[in-house]
Amino acid sequence: MTTQRGASAWSRFSSAFPALLLAQFVLVAGAVINGVAGATWDGNQKWTIAGVAALQALLVLLRAVPILLLLSLPLLALKRARWRGVAVALLWSLFIALQALLDQYYQVAHVPLGADLFGYSVAEIRTTLADGAPLNPRNLLALLLPLLVLWAGLWWWARRDAHGSTLWTTVLLLAGLLLWLAPLPAGADALKDDAARELASNKLAWFSADMRRWSGSDAQAPSTAATASAGNTSEPALDPTYPFLRTEQTPDTLGPHFLATSNGQPPNVVVIVVEGLGRSFSGPQATLGSFTPFLDDLATRSLYFDSFLANQGRTFGVLPTLFGSAPFAEEGFTALGERMPAHPGLFNILGKQGYHTAFYNGTDTAFDNERGYLQLQQVQKIVDMPSFGAGYQRNPFSAWGYPDKELVSRVLADNGHLQTPFAMAIQTISMHTSYQFPGQDAYRTRLEQRLGELRIPETQLAAYRANADIYSTILYTDDQLRRYFESVANTPWYANTIFLVTGDHRLPEIPMGEHMDRYHVPLIIFSPLLKQPERIAAVSSQLDVTPSLMALLSNTYGLQRPERTPWLGSGLDMNEGFRNIHQLPLKQTKTSAPEYLADRWWLRDGKLFALQEGMHLAPADDAAVHAWVTQRLQRYTQANAVFMQQGALMPDGGEPRLVAYQVSAQPAPVVAAAPAAQGLTMESAQVTPANDGVQLMAVFRNGDGKPSSVFVPLAVMASEDGRELQEVYGSALQLPANGRQQVQLRLRQPQDCNGRCYVSVFPSDPDTGKAIGQGRYRLPLDTPAATGSQP
Repeated sequence: MTTQRGASAWSRFSSAFPALLLAQFVLVAGAVINGVAGATWDGNQKWTIAGVAALQALLVLLRAVPILLLLSLPLLALKRARWRGVAVALLWSLFIALQALLDQYYQVAHVPLGADLFGYSVAEIRTTLADGAPLNPRNLLALLLPLLVLWAGLWWWARRDAHGSTLWTTVLLLAGLLLWLAPLPAGADALKDDAARELASNKLAWFSADMRRWSGSDAQAPSTAATASAGNTSEPALDPTYPFLRTEQTPDTLGPHFLATSNGQPPNVVVIVVEGLGRSFSGPQATLGSFTPFLDDLATRSLYFDSFLANQGRTFGVLPTLFGSAPFAEEGFTALGERMPAHPGLFNILGKQGYHTAFYNGTDTAFDNERGYLQLQQVQKIVDMPSFGAGYQRNPFSAWGYPDKELVSRVLADNGHLQTPFAMAIQTISMHTSYQFPGQDAYRTRLEQRLGELRIPETQLAAYRANADIYSTILYTDDQLRRYFESVANTPWYANTIFLVTGDHRLPEIPMGEHMDRYHVPLIIFSPLLKQPERIAAVSSQLDVTPSLMALLSNTYGLQRPERTPWLGSGLDMNEGFRNIHQLPLKQTKTSAPEYLADRWWLRDGKLFALQEGMHLAPADDAAVHAWVTQRLQRYTQANAVFMQQGALMPDGGEPRLVAYQVSAQPAPVVAAAPAAQGLTMESAQVTPANDGVQLMAVFRNGDGKPSSVFVPLAVMASEDGRELQEVYGSALQLPANGRQQVQLRLRQPQDCNGRCYVSVFPSDPDTGKAIGQGRYRLPLDTPAATGSQP
């Protein structure tokens, strides 16, 4: 082998670089192929994902060039070509392997890994990864093939002892440096939903960006002067010591729906928190079809909340929000550990009034420090994996502990020992990776039956079957809930018990259509004491559950509730029509930035969205509204920072003064109303099937103090996979200042919906057809072929 004269470490970099470039593209190809396997996106969308992913991979690689060049120069200066090849291969393999591992994490969690890595202990990470992606041939190939391509390319490069080009190395360096001066172009705007955008994103870029955000977001408690001016100046200043503390005034909105107990005692309360239970695959008009037939039946006999929200995107926050209406602190309330301040919650308030309290879980409640929170709430009996007892079989396919069948059996074993009144919570675990459990083959058969019952189109069956483990697990957990309810129906305490069923968050492994899906979960309130079932469209969240339960138990059943609380929730809204009267924070992961919902406006990552009927988010562009919601988020953030600095939520801790329910004579704190949205917006839109087609009724509004631009009402019908089926235009309109007008449009009966279509309607430019105002998007329309098929 001969050495070319004039070769230098600098010039050799450009000659070796093609091997790294090829490995990078092989890596992204494997990630995309894995990600789109079994997905419902059409062919065009899949190619768009591939293009965006390749573009991002190239830009990330170029950004990495300055660092890789700096680290590689000493290796490229080695005299022997073989040693140069081995040394460079080892260094560059680390770069490829890191990206491959981040891609594998995404394949498991369907959420890119970010700073949330540092929100968990080593033991918690070990438990989580134990149920990670199996090393099947496809996953193994996605990990190894890019490395094999890199090594083969560098072996060929070393054998040739290529000279390279000083100029091209300089060009690569300059390109990388220039990319550091500008935001990374994403190209993701061409993608239709969050799942597609996250799949196409380069996971190393995502991780790096989230780490930069997290490292610079340490909240510092503001001064008293700053807190005094937080929020709207018409509102009271934040208390510099207990900023969340308020007189408890939650109205008893549940009381009118309940009868008196037969024994004169207050009712028992059972809360079931179902791991991963999301609204998109459970309940009426579930977008994926419902795979919880028992819960669907229970919903028809219950108070069913269509527009209910979990306040967290993972399990870490569910106990404090649901049972304590508590703030998130920095990385979740339970992450405070021994610094968690005592505060009034459902368990300790009821425990002080004669209730027996218990909590059942098939996994280890040390995870997310749930045990610490339950002990803080003075729960008398905690049954979890370490204390489950003999005679039950752990799940051999999962590190999490006991499957839901064993959990229900363990709960039922204590039925004969329950002392009334009692407050009990059950937290399931099976609807979590690895989505495997004993006896799963029978539920895979049930899945095929369910797909037939839902009349899933033939073209979509592959996507459902690709996630057969997940869907069969959902059917399994639903079956265990059926077994629980059928068993307790024979107990003497059943007639005087209130049951609540909700999800901690929506499982992410089935691709989500939009960001909202992560938080959109069912809430079912069932009881033999209910006067009649009802379906509620108004928005509420888990922060509202404990305040409403305590208002019900104190006003209707004679208990007492705290005189003052630090609760963030203001009670369940029982309105049958869609609206949101709450203001509430949400947090996707322990380390993610808080999101905020106020009125019908949702703020996420500094971007404004309108919350629309059907729980959809539509991008909004209104400076006044954006400023108002930002102010609401800042007020919460500042109060949260004060709470963390003070280390307390209220002076009485977990021993508040309890008082009888009364409608407070003290006026509620003034909360500034959201400003009216400017420009062309839609107040309402409704689509209904008709004999000769589809009828659309929409109300357009002009929020400006001058006449609106001329616009054309435009309705677009699309299939579930995003294919446009038809467009219908109305007559051109111009609304007067602050005016509104109702518009009726007729669409043809859809022929290619396979059971469900979606209709979007918005004001459009008369010349281009593009939206020029706020519309309504993805309004579901079940066609006659689907009637009765989506329970």
